[in-house]
Order: sequence, then structure tokens, then C-alpha cells
Amino acid sequence: MKKARDILRSRPRRGTLLLSGLLTFGVSWAQPPSFATDPAELARMGLRDERGSVSVGVLHAGQARFAFMQNDEAAAARDAAPAEANDTDAQPLYEVGSISKVFTGLLLAQSVERGDLALDDNLGALLQGKAVLSPEVSAITLRQLITHSACLPWDPPDFEGYASADPFSRFSRRRLLAALSNQPMAKAPPCVAGYSNFGLGVVGLLLSERYGKPWQQLVRENITGPLGMQDTVQDLGDKAARMAPAFNNTVAAPLWDFDALASAGALRSTASDLLIFSRALMAGRDGPLGPAVERLLTPLGRFRESEIGYAVMMRGPPEKRTYFHFGVTAGFRTLWMMAPDTQEAAVVLASSAHAQPGRVFIGLAASRYPVSLSAVALDAASLATYAGVYRIDPKTAFTFVPQDGKLYRRITGSGYRALRPAGNDTFIDIDAGAVYVFGRENGASARVELTQGGGRTRAVRTDTAAPALAVVAPDQAAGYVGRYHMSRTLRRNVDLDVKVEDGQLGVRSANWERKPVFPIVDRPDRFAYESGRSQLQFERDASGRIVALVLYEGGEFRMQRLAH
Repeated sequence: MKKARDILRSRPRRGTLLLSGLLTFGVSWAQPPSFATDPAELARMGLRDERGSVSVGVLHAGQARFAFMQNDEAAAARDAAPAEANDTDAQPLYEVGSISKVFTGLLLAQSVERGDLALDDNLGALLQGKAVLSPEVSAITLRQLITHSACLPWDPPDFEGYASADPFSRFSRRRLLAALSNQPMAKAPPCVAGYSNFGLGVVGLLLSERYGKPWQQLVRENITGPLGMQDTVQDLGDKAARMAPAFNNTVAAPLWDFDALASAGALRSTASDLLIFSRALMAGRDGPLGPAVERLLTPLGRFRESEIGYAVMMRGPPEKRTYFHFGVTAGFRTLWMMAPDTQEAAVVLASSAHAQPGRVFIGLAASRYPVSLSAVALDAASLATYAGVYRIDPKTAFTFVPQDGKLYRRITGSGYRALRPAGNDTFIDIDAGAVYVFGRENGASARVELTQGGGRTRAVRTDTAAPALAVVAPDQAAGYVGRYHMSRTLRRNVDLDVKVEDGQLGVRSANWERKPVFPIVDRPDRFAYESGRSQLQFERDASGRIVALVLYEGGEFRMQRLAH
């Protein structure tokens, strides 16, 4: 949890290479999008009004369709018309981040298929004579590494952190081996799956050691070269001019280069190339990649609400599985997903740190796994029985708040969404394709299970009370919208951008991501950030119009509302 004083000067959240876990984006549409939807609509959904560009590729009914959208200025976003981008030779390149892990998974699947490596090979044997490992680290297997169940942290312990403009470029093979040698382990693996760039970096190291070649060379020789994916590379070379300029709100974002952790997120690619990759995977064992594809797409374990294969996330029953991965780097947000049962695929590549390709994923998953329950009526007393905080894991929880005849739900890090009652202890979010079913003990609500997009998440009720309010009325929320500014002589100016998205009031400080804020009971025009330690007080003039706000965060910062 960030300290209160850190809201103004915080850096973007650690993410670095994956938008992992539960998807929390607000969405609103009359009918969920599908693979048949115009790619230009998916582009708008993913980029919204953020500065940057987005390339979308969709494979449907045997045809590949593409769209490209660019917002030169966020303020002019609504005038930016998405254009077709069917000239695949001219498509811009994007950092795809953790989608690179799927390529690492395929390399491992190919190696296992050839008999060169086995999933139960452990680090003690594979790195004998190259690193001095503790018994717990020595016991880690390839199976555990590729499924994020090796008990390794998100990043190596001596990783310099994401404050650096290029955090992965100086992390060498020597440092990776040293990190393994020095890694403290609270228990022997396996652990409950916990996302790890560190672990996938180790897989790349082991593949390189086995074949005596750099990871990117293995990718080129075994995947991209045979498939003709000429625009999927680690090093840009003569393709540098085609790299999409990336933005963090209004500020240019840096590119990331990789050394020993390349297998966790180093690739750059195009929408066209990733559809070529999707076609090859969906062709199965008889396709150009051979029987290793079946290994890649076979479930090996669970990752939160999903199953996981060789680093590939998957949802849905065996006959209707959806395979996917997200990617995040400093200025890029990406999505790759495919549905072999219908031979469909989608790729969303955005050069904005605030783009939300997860919105596209939610929509496409909702169309594949639709909610078919009918809404019913519940009285206020019945809704009150569900109020509370339900813990998913130590860092994540659902909060349910009854208000104005509706049950609102939020998940840690996101805003509230209204649910519709659909039966006995059952609520639905049709737009997001989500069903919430509460379980009772001794007549009281004790747990909740979410089914969404082919995935399933369970949470247990805690003793923490739910807030009394979730949201303010739409017309009241609209009155706060605007930009607020405070000039300072010896320190940087303070700017806040207040906006309503899908019914939730959110605030962006400078170029950081927008944070939801929540009304405080009996304090008119007062809102708190999620932590509760940082608050906002909107000020009105004699006519009742909002003219300023005060940010309480280790002091008081009064900001004037700028004219529209």
C-alpha cells in the first residue's frame, strides 16, 4: 500500500511485464464485442482518449483484419478516426512485454518434445557447476518455473527497480546466476502460483545454456524464422524507425532493452506477425510448429482464476478454451488471445502506458462465455446481507456495498460497478460477463464465487465492514470533472485531472495512472483514495459551482479549477 505522501510523487505501479490476475476495468456496451466486431471498434475500446497509438489485428472467418488508431493529443482523441492498416509491411512495431513468455514456453515445449529437457528436471542438475544453490532452490523444476509455482519473487532480489528508464538492460547472466545462489526460500517448491519475471528469466537462461545460443537466436531459429515472422525481434536494428512512439499520458515513454531476462519480456512485434503466430498454434500438431504446440497448450496447473500451460494462460472448458497473455512495459500495453475451437484470434498493441487492452479481453471473453441469467428484484434489507469485504488473497479483495436499491462491487485497485440480482444469492454483471454467487453459513453470507470469461475466483468474507457509500449520483459526479492546478515557485507544479469513467470518479496526478476516489459519509464533496489516508475536498462558490479542490496528503494542496 502506498503511503499517503506518495500519491503525488509515486511512480507507475510495478508491472511490469504482465497485467496479471483479475481484470478490473470498467466496461459499458449494449452488446459485448466479439471476434466479428470491426477492429476499429476494438481499437477505440483499448486506447480510448489516451495519447499514443494502437494496432489491432483480428482473425475471424478465415480472414485477418487490421485497424490502426492514433491520438496525437488526448484532448483531440474524439476527432481521431481509426484507419484501416491492412498494409502489413508498414505496420508499426510495439513492445509486447510478457507475451514474450509464450515464446519462451513454446521453446521449452519444443525442447521437451525432442527429449532434450524434461519438465521435472531441477535446477540442481541443470546448473551443476555453474551456481551454488540452496537445497530449496536446487529442487525447483522446469514445471514450476514455467507455471509460476517455483516460489520465486516477481523480480530478482537485486533488481534495480522500475524507477530506472531501462531497468532490464543491465541485468546480466552473471547477476541472474548470483540471484539464484542468494535467493532466500521460506519453503521448498511448489508454491501457490505467484507471477515471476525472475522465474521465466531462469527458463530462458536454461534454454540458452542447453543449446549454447542466446534466447533471441533460439526464438528466431525455432519460431519466427520458420513462420516468416520477420517483424518479431528483440533487437530492432534497421526496424527502429518503425517503432511506435510510446507515451505515459503526455510524456514520451522509454523503450526497454533486455539482457539475461529477455525471455520474460524482450520481444517487439506487429499485429500481423502475432496473427501469423496464432494461426500456427491453432493449426495444432499438424501445423508448422508440430506436436510441441499440444504441449504448449496443455494445462499444467492453475494460475489464480485461470489454468496455465507452458506460460500460457487459459480459461474455459477443454472444448472451448481461450488462450491469452498480456504484456506491459514502460509505455506499452498489449494483449494476445486466441480461440482454437472457432479458429479466431485477436491482438491489441498499444503505445500508451494508460491504454486498457484488458477491456477488449473482457468483452471478447464475455461474448464467448455469455451470462444468460435474468434479473430479478430484491429489497434493500436483502441487499444489506451481502455487504462486506471478501478476501481473495492477502493483497486482493472484493467489497460489496448496497446503495439506492443496488449492490455495488469493487475489487482492490478499481472502482465500483453496479450488479443486478439474478436469483437466490446470485448477481450478474452482464457487460463484463460476470456471475457472482454468494454462499451462506448459518444463514449469513460467508463467501462469494465469481465466474467470468471462463475463469473462476473465490473469496471469503472477512470481519471488515463495507463502506456506507460506494458512489455519488451521476449528475453530482459530473460536477467535479475538470482539471485542477497549483503553481509552486521552487517545486514542480501540481496538476490533477478528475474524470468519470463508467460511473466511477477517478483522479490522475501528473502522468500517473488514474486512481478511483470514494465518497465519505456525512462529508459533502469529500472523497478518499483507496488507502483512506489521502483525501480530496472539492470547494464551491456562492452559486454552488465547483471552483477548486484541496488535496490532503501530508499537508494541504489547494488547486484552482481550470476553465474548460
